[in-house]
This record gives sequence, C-alpha cells and structure tokens, in this order.
Amino acid sequence: MRHTYRISRSLLLIALPALVLACGGSDEPSSSPFAGGYAATTFRTTGTSGQQDQLVIGSTLQINLAENGTTSGHLHTAAYAGSPAFDGDMAGTWTASGNTVHFTQAADTFVRNMIFTVGTNANGVMILTGDQTFSGTRVELTLTRATVP
Repeated sequence: MRHTYRISRSLLLIALPALVLACGGSDEPSSSPFAGGYAATTFRTTGTSGQQDQLVIGSTLQINLAENGTTSGHLHTAAYAGSPAFDGDMAGTWTASGNTVHFTQAADTFVRNMIFTVGTNANGVMILTGDQTFSGTRVELTLTRATVP
C-alpha cells in the first residue's frame, strides 16, 4: 500500500528554517525559501509628531532578495512633519539566521539597522516584519513577498 503525504506550504515555510539550523546548515541564502521580491504593506512611524501611516502619505519600499545573497530595490520616504523626502537604493546583501533576516547596504537607512522576523500572513504568504525604535521614532514595517524567484 502506497501513501502520499501532502505538506502545506505554510508548514514547510515554518519548518524549513528550523530544519536547516538543526542540521548545522550555514547562513548562506542560496536556495533559500526567503528569496523573492517584497513590498511594504505596513509602514508606520510613531514619534514626537504622532503616529503616521507612511504608505498613506506616499512612502514606499520594495526590496528583492536574490538567492545569491544580494539585494536590489528602492526606499522612498515622503516628506512629513518637517522632514524632507528621502530616496535610498536597497542594493546590498542579505543574510538569514534562524527566523531572522538582516540587510547590509551602503545607503544609510533604518532598513540596514532593523532586524526582520520571518513569518506568514493570514493568506500563508511569507512576510518579513520589523519593529524597532531609532532616535525616538518607532518604525513598524511589514514586507510581504510579492514574487518568488
């Protein structure tokens, strides 16, 4: 008698990083389930001028994680509360360790200083979430995978 087992995608996305770590796998992202194109679906800041939904005022963030560990993309923050608009190139590298992803980039943005946690949203789509405070401003960011390599 032959049995066929089906593993749900979300279970695979949760279990695979744990298996890699348990087997002593490296932090190299090649063939990584994290690779793909991501876009900000939540981008909120809270500081002395209050809370602001950055997406509503025109800020955007797209970042592509290539399987070879490189990144490309663009960050645009809209002018708000006396701060000028800013554009940053997301070219650089990324590494995964357990269920976190870290970016290294030449552009001096909060993205390279934020720790992103890997998860899935209600639809089972991979997300990277970060929630950190920089110089008194809390940044809450969710990057949702839009494309898979």
